[in-house]
Amino acid sequence: MMTFSKRFTLSLLALGSLGACLDPQVSDDVVLNRLVLPAGTAVPSAHDNPEIAQQIADNDGVDGVEPLLNGFANGTAIRYWDFGDSPTYGAPLFALASRNAAGELELVTTHPPIVDAIPGDSGYSPYWTVFILEVTDLYNGELITSFGAVEEAQSLGLVLAPPQPTFAINCPAVADDVTLEVGGGEDPFAPPAGFYWQGKTVRYYDFGPMPIPDANEQVADVLILSREGKEPISEPLRQIDITNDGDIFDTNNVFEFARNDAAYTPLTRRIDVTVPDDSFPLIDTTEAEDASGIQSYSDLFAPAPVPGRVVAFETTDEVRNLPQQSSVGAL
Repeated sequence: MMTFSKRFTLSLLALGSLGACLDPQVSDDVVLNRLVLPAGTAVPSAHDNPEIAQQIADNDGVDGVEPLLNGFANGTAIRYWDFGDSPTYGAPLFALASRNAAGELELVTTHPPIVDAIPGDSGYSPYWTVFILEVTDLYNGELITSFGAVEEAQSLGLVLAPPQPTFAINCPAVADDVTLEVGGGEDPFAPPAGFYWQGKTVRYYDFGPMPIPDANEQVADVLILSREGKEPISEPLRQIDITNDGDIFDTNNVFEFARNDAAYTPLTRRIDVTVPDDSFPLIDTTEAEDASGIQSYSDLFAPAPVPGRVVAFETTDEVRNLPQQSSVGAL
């Protein structure tokens, strides 16, 4: 599986040429509270606190084993997970990085990212705007486990103020009993990673980079298809086995972008689209999760509604976090 550090090497190389021009949520008047911990300090898990664990479980958007769902994008079948209702903004995240022999920034892979909100907090988002903290020669493996510790670390000269962020990541925090189906005969995948949050660790899944959510709401569309006068062609929505294959995970949902598209984002707004009742073979008639006459956004919108294919459509207010799977057996 691709690690946090491998995912963001190119972004860090780009950041390496920027000056330290932004200092989010860090004051000039810092009282040293010894929040920065010595290297090797054991950091407790937030999941061991019953109240915090319950808060995360009640608000993470998933429960138990989260199934892979089937849909389409760019003319091919894709698979994705549904992490539920989603905000349209990013929250700040700090990640430590150091200079290698070539002077390039590389993430300090032994130090988890630092966040200040978890599911159930008013400022929480599964999308994180990444601020890179470059460590100085004074840094010796200390642990910076909270935003307060970030302030202290800057005051102590252990890290530099971060430059303007250039990317975000989709890393939803989850309860520690959540697992994701990944297919390929592999067992469901448990959340392997942990943020530092207010002096504790919180588990999360890493779905990689995305555009930074901002006031322009960089949201992609997902088209939920229905035949004229009939219910959506979505087993999860209707809780029935449309394709007669023994599960309820198949849809004819069509995503605006596939995961390998430059404009891809998991931040997804639902658009309900009605198509003619008898015009296209969709998964309800092919009875195959990967066989449909409509598999691309452009089949219905190019960019206006395609005559004879779109009877009606409605853009809803429903926005969800729908990360697409990168490959079978992986996130």
